[in-house]
Amino acid sequence: ARGASKMCSSSSSPSLRVHAGFPPPRPMQQQQHHHQVLLGDNARSVAAFSSTDDVTSKSILLRAEELTKEIELEQTESNKRRCLSGMNEADLSGRVVLVRADLNVPLAPMHDEVLLDQRLKDAIPTIRYLTQRGAKVLVIGHIERLREDGPQPVSLAPVAAAMSELMNEVVTFVAESTGPKVEKVVETMGMGTVALLENVRLNEPDLDEKNDEEFARNLASVADIFVMDDFADAHLDLASTVGVTKHCEINVAGLLVEKEHKHLEEAVNKPERPFAAVVGGAKLSEKFEMINRLLDKVDGIFIGGGIANTFLKARGMQIADSLAEDEYLNHARRLELKARNKGIKLLFPDDFLFADTYSVKALTSILPYSELGEKGRVPAGWMVLDHGDLSVLNIVTQFKSARTFFWNGPIGAEELDNFAYGSHAVAALASAIGAMNRTSIVGGRDTVAALDRANMRKDTTHVSTGGASFYDMMEGKILPGISSLDPPDEVKVDIPQLTGDAPLFDVDAMD
Repeated sequence: ARGASKMCSSSSSPSLRVHAGFPPPRPMQQQQHHHQVLLGDNARSVAAFSSTDDVTSKSILLRAEELTKEIELEQTESNKRRCLSGMNEADLSGRVVLVRADLNVPLAPMHDEVLLDQRLKDAIPTIRYLTQRGAKVLVIGHIERLREDGPQPVSLAPVAAAMSELMNEVVTFVAESTGPKVEKVVETMGMGTVALLENVRLNEPDLDEKNDEEFARNLASVADIFVMDDFADAHLDLASTVGVTKHCEINVAGLLVEKEHKHLEEAVNKPERPFAAVVGGAKLSEKFEMINRLLDKVDGIFIGGGIANTFLKARGMQIADSLAEDEYLNHARRLELKARNKGIKLLFPDDFLFADTYSVKALTSILPYSELGEKGRVPAGWMVLDHGDLSVLNIVTQFKSARTFFWNGPIGAEELDNFAYGSHAVAALASAIGAMNRTSIVGGRDTVAALDRANMRKDTTHVSTGGASFYDMMEGKILPGISSLDPPDEVKVDIPQLTGDAPLFDVDAMD
């Protein structure tokens, strides 16, 4: 299917899992010799229904597709914005550029040293692009520490020191975010230099969080151009992300935001196929909208982690004390019905690692799916905390042919080593697909942490920097921090088309 344009300018063959059921896992030998996988264009037309379906069902599906296209066109228009990459030295030389970056990095207990600098590394390409073209760069952002009484803003001074070291050049720290001190620094800045202003939330957090008009005006008063490069906060209506755009002459997306848009909106809306996804995490309530939208786009999707428990319980399976959301049992059934009607391969785990406690010293036992239907088979007090070899083999065999691969949500309690097997296997698959010059996308803070703990970031095509903004974009929502930027001169939108039956792919032939 085709979706957003650029931000700037049924088969009878065998399969490991059929979407309509949840049969017992097959013996390992049979799984190893299975070669055919149904992955291809979604059956978005009436072909998704069998001949026994009535005209009303077909009409509902077609109307749903029309509404989906209308909503996605609106999102595409709102999230398509002018980009920094389209500006050259003539546009930037000597201009004062205000850059909103994600500076909310972990600090040492005394707040005097940056512990993890990945977010700063992600911000540097945009800053260098500007300095190399003669701009005077003012960087703004916020940093907070979690306390019992809520988030506590702290100084960005150690961030300035870390950025200086990473860039191998002086990054001047200004102990104010607005006012005479900032104005004086701007007056003395040379072309191609960088200054980091103090935390925009340090003294009065409400001014930024409530998009105070006067505060936004003061932030923008020294700048000619505003660059939004903080994708992590693009879902928020802040003075430092949205308010400033009313007072700057030019407002554009930075290189990081442009990259996020390209992968999360363009690659998902018009992916290379087959397009496969793995969605895990704890709660279906947090992922329902994302899964629902993905079912309009993917060719196959694996549901794991705590989310799978809700699907299991909806089927009447025994999961003991495993996390499940009773109020979302019908939501799980709705998603299964949608996948079946659209001809999407919806996969679930073949086996489950149960543990008697959430601990590195836990007693564990792996049970196949077929045994979950036996009442009393799972001891009271035990819970699903990971998956085993059969599930991992299923994911890899089904999805190794994917040309576009998306992963959000650990499929186990990955933060403990004894429950990290499944998630680290998915991380390895994402890295392997990226290494083969295909597209692999990983997003969500816990998922990225799992990717990094597995040491699989290097070859993964795109690792999203967003948390809530990542989910909002994947759910098709408009992001205020992007929609408030200048639109491109000309907007052209590719209208998605209804497609027919899905073709058959041979997983080995596509390696």
